[in-house]
Order: sequence, then structure tokens, then C-alpha cells
Amino acid sequence: MLILATWLLSLLAVSVRAANWYTVEWDAPTFTAMSGDMIVPKLPQPGGTPYVWPGLQSSNGVLQAVLDGRSGVWWIGDGFYGTPSLPWGNGFNVNPGDTVHFSFTSSESVWTCTLSSNGKTASTTLNITGSTMNRAIFAAELTNVPFNFGPITYTNVKITATTAASNWCGRIAHLGTYPYTVTGNTASGNTCTISKIVQNNG
Repeated sequence: MLILATWLLSLLAVSVRAANWYTVEWDAPTFTAMSGDMIVPKLPQPGGTPYVWPGLQSSNGVLQAVLDGRSGVWWIGDGFYGTPSLPWGNGFNVNPGDTVHFSFTSSESVWTCTLSSNGKTASTTLNITGSTMNRAIFAAELTNVPFNFGPITYTNVKITATTAASNWCGRIAHLGTYPYTVTGNTASGNTCTISKIVQNNG
């Protein structure tokens, strides 16, 4: 976990040296798709940099649907942070309590990312060469922001890999000391279905 923390802190977002991480994670040799519904949490107090996101990580970077609260309102958009360096994708503003459906699907190195909420939609296509996505992450990445907001809730999550989900669906890791729950994770074929993930549910 120390290696993961060091790698994440060196890789992601602005002012990452000061970021605190709170995650729920699954590992598999290769992930090919992930989808689910995020219920947008309340905004933290103004100041600092709050990022909340589901994503798929490789050794080269992270494919993310980032809920960004730096401006004092939530904005969500898709992108890949790493190598190759790609322009950030499309997105839209959302409010606390909104449900955002997110989806990442791959065809070889090309990933199609979609977001939808309350009639708003965004789609982004990213050619992420040289990356094998081997970690599924649900993260709160907080710089100068205490984790005193939430809960961050995901429902109807599906994560698909090239290997049987029975090998990895029940192996849940996390980063950070905080309250979280994962319920209803079930393996079927190569897909792990998770009924609900709740972060900072204390």
C-alpha cells in the first residue's frame, strides 16, 4: 500500500504532494470496462482542492470521471492523467444529490467514456496506448480539504476484466483511515457487480 500511495501522490492532479487519499480498490490483471451511478455528495467548505472520482489505473496513469469542486460548485468530466498526455474530455456541472451515470468501455487501446445526469450528457474518446488497466479505484483526493463531507455513494457498479471475477471481486483494498462500506459484491463470469459503495459514511 505504501508503494501505491507514493505512486498516486507523484502522479495525479494539482498540488498532489499535499493530497490526502481515501480509496476503495480492486485489482485484476486487465480491466476492460467499468460503470455505475454516483450520487453527488455535498460540497466541502470553500478552499482547497476536492476531487472525487471513479477510475481505472495502469502503470502509466489513471482514466477518471473526476468530480471537481475547486470553483465552489461541482463539475464532472472524463480524462486520462498520465502518459500519453491527452487533452481533458467533456463534462458538465452537477449539484449535490444528483445521480451521475458513468461508463468506461474499451476496444483495444481506445476507451469510450460517457457521463449522464438529469438530461445532461458528455462523451469522450481517448486513445490510451501502452496502458493495461489493472486497478479499479473509487477515490476522494483532497488537497487542503478535510474529509468531513459525504457520504460519497456509488450504486449499480459493474467492473469487467479479462479474467474470472471470482478471483478478484471479493478482494477489496483501501487507502486511508476512514469509514466505508461495500455491499452486494457478486462475481459472475468476468464481471463483478457491486450493489453499493459508500465512502465516509460515519
